[in-house]
Amino acid sequence: MKEMIVLVLGFVLVNNYALSAYFGLTPLLGFSSRREKILALGLSVAGVMLLASLILWLLRALIPAWAQIPVCAAVVLALVYLLQLLLGEKLGVFFPVIALNSAVFALALNLTAADSIVTLLLSALGAGLGFLFGLFLMSGLEARIEDDQLPKAFRGLPIRILAAAIVALALIAFKFK
Repeated sequence: MKEMIVLVLGFVLVNNYALSAYFGLTPLLGFSSRREKILALGLSVAGVMLLASLILWLLRALIPAWAQIPVCAAVVLALVYLLQLLLGEKLGVFFPVIALNSAVFALALNLTAADSIVTLLLSALGAGLGFLFGLFLMSGLEARIEDDQLPKAFRGLPIRILAAAIVALALIAFKFK
């Protein structure tokens, strides 16, 4: 049980795909500060990560090495399309954000070599929760940054990138060997 908790927390804090590996960083830098939108996007990405990783792990013996990326893209796009059909128009602008999120692709490709289904599901859950954590963290930081107090050159995207870099440095503190 302890190993399972450490695995999930490891993906949330230490191996955060968006903040430490820079996969899926774009939604973190330019997303809304409304909590319900953040929660909807984060949970949708986490769900797609779980399902895509599971499907690709089950099909890993059937997929040749040269076709892994196209098959991964097809699985992710199909899952996001099914999610869009199930939720109706509620996904709206989230559809391309989820479908083109590099964190989903990277996780699904990396987890095809997982030893067991439990490791796979816990890793995917941790990565999805880590993405949600990153969204909330960057939203909170953005709410605290006052653009009128900054030099003109740092306003907007530059200060967001700088804030993400500082958060990534803080998360490195969790890496211990």
